[in-house]
Amino acid sequence: MASYGDLQFVTANSAHAVKGLAWPCRINNTGGMFSINYNETSIKDSLIQLLLTQRGERPMRLDYGTDLRSSVFAPMDAQTIEGLETSIKTAIERYEPRVLIRSFTLSPSEETSEMNLELAFSVKDNVFSTDGIYLTVNTQGVVING
Repeated sequence: MASYGDLQFVTANSAHAVKGLAWPCRINNTGGMFSINYNETSIKDSLIQLLLTQRGERPMRLDYGTDLRSSVFAPMDAQTIEGLETSIKTAIERYEPRVLIRSFTLSPSEETSEMNLELAFSVKDNVFSTDGIYLTVNTQGVVING
């Protein structure tokens, strides 16, 4: 998609592009409009938003999100980890059907009250390309490593 200021021109290559707001939200330099991401970047941002939204946090969509952020305050036993893994995979399947999960690892650290998540995924329209999300969630907040 070619653009000039706030005008955008659709070309044959971008007619089927996926677009969404960039995350974290920022303003671009073309008239104060919010930045937009396209295709794989947009889908990755959407996945990060899904993972970091606490279930029950979004009005009118109380089942959207995961319990990843609150999990650092739960006991780090096998039952908690298994339930969290299942709920995250279910949320991704339900709210982000555009992706295929290639690998998923959830590693707790009871000593530091951290939860490390590694997610490798492919966009269903481009299964030959794999991207990843690496998050560390602790009592201080979230660190996005990729």
